[in-house]
Amino acid sequence: MDLISRDQLLKLASETLERALQHLRQRLIPSTPENIMVWYHYVEEITPQLNRDIDLLIDRGTSFTAKVNTDLYQRYFAEMDGRKLEMVRAAMRELLHNLNENIHHLTEGMEDFEEVLVRSQESLKIAQDSTSIQHLIELLLQESRSAREASQRSRQKIDILTEEVTRLRSSMDELERSALEDALTSIANRRAFDQVFNDFLKVARITSRNCCLLIIDIDRFKNFNDKYGHQAGDKILRFVAMSLKKMVKGQDFVARYGGEEFAILLPSTSYSGGLSLAQAIVERIGTTTLKVGASDRVIDPVTISIGVSYSRTNDTPEEMFKRADVS
Repeated sequence: MDLISRDQLLKLASETLERALQHLRQRLIPSTPENIMVWYHYVEEITPQLNRDIDLLIDRGTSFTAKVNTDLYQRYFAEMDGRKLEMVRAAMRELLHNLNENIHHLTEGMEDFEEVLVRSQESLKIAQDSTSIQHLIELLLQESRSAREASQRSRQKIDILTEEVTRLRSSMDELERSALEDALTSIANRRAFDQVFNDFLKVARITSRNCCLLIIDIDRFKNFNDKYGHQAGDKILRFVAMSLKKMVKGQDFVARYGGEEFAILLPSTSYSGGLSLAQAIVERIGTTTLKVGASDRVIDPVTISIGVSYSRTNDTPEEMFKRADVS
């Protein structure tokens, strides 16, 4: 079997990307990085179960609302292995780079061609020769006009392609961000937390500037969902996330670790400093009144439990988590 060339691979990737974007436009789905990821994989038929789920939604006439789109992404890509996600990022970067290069060269070539046509027109207009030259002039002028019209049409296509590439590059940046952000609460997710945690412990080992870890759990969270509904549960998660974010400062790092569990990293902080912040957070959240629904129904007080641990020499994230869980 002949090896497929780099240009052929780029062409195939471009075609797949365009087909994915067509699906998005056809179904009025926003061109967010998450949606592009889902439909690119759908077109490529990389994940059979994803295709089955989408085909089922299409057969049922389901509208691709924001919730449906988010559910698809969360189900198949939110917990994607980091190495696999980086491979996807690299492939998209390469694709965008090559598209931009092609546009640049094509635009330069057209500008040169137009200049040649203009110079040829001027030279031929002042030529005084036989009838055959006159016919040649007319023919060349006609070709020049046709070429200019074709150039204008091509330029319009290039403008459209440039706009598409610009949106995709923006989507690429957004994908970089969203891969490390929790979609519901807009704070860092577990992947981002794990990366930062390892960095904090490395700094602690090198500088002896130890850090504190706070593990926060919402008490009886399932009861809130059962009693008030999942929308109320989502509001509680967002409320806790924003409360934590407002109560930290500087290089302190807040993340949603999973479900109703959050985590905070406090660099260069003593154990007593971590305990003090934990007590302040418990009081702030426990004394806040929350309302849900169109009727602004007041719900039961939201309370949290916090475990605190302090880094030791050669600590691992697992060891710090274990101590925080039992504290």
